[in-house]
Amino acid sequence: MNANTDKDFDFVISKYRKSLYKVAATFESDPDFLQDLHQDILFAIWKAIPGFKNKSSLHTFIYRVAYNQAINHVTKSSKVIHNQNDSNDVDHLINNNISEPDHYTSLQLEGQMLIAMIRQLPIVKRQLITLSLEGFSYKEIAEISGLKLNNVAVQLTRTKQQLRKILENEYAK
Repeated sequence: MNANTDKDFDFVISKYRKSLYKVAATFESDPDFLQDLHQDILFAIWKAIPGFKNKSSLHTFIYRVAYNQAINHVTKSSKVIHNQNDSNDVDHLINNNISEPDHYTSLQLEGQMLIAMIRQLPIVKRQLITLSLEGFSYKEIAEISGLKLNNVAVQLTRTKQQLRKILENEYAK
């Protein structure tokens, strides 16, 4: 894949752009910071493509770069005080009176609620559940995250339980 980096990058972007945006949305709720993170992910991938050695699938490689960039972003952002409180995202989505029902489908709203709930998880759990939702196998998740295969299974089970509790707490309000 090293023959022409620009063509390789164009291929990656055409195939993975929407999924990479979801990765960014899982880690950042502020629209301006979300756009910055998405651009940072794309730039990191562009820089990393020449180093792709086919030791894993391109899919796994791209997501590993994306998640490393997202984790770096969150680490840097945690040092900066945000005015927006992610834990209120679900409340905002539930209580938001949408005046144009045609503008949002129920599926989009559910997706936004899920992302808001995922943002309440610790970083590693965000990564694992998002990769799982994107259809990655446990083996691929282990490669991307650097965790052992057994640990991925255990952590995903715990993460799903934690998400259920978050959902139950939101519906109890």
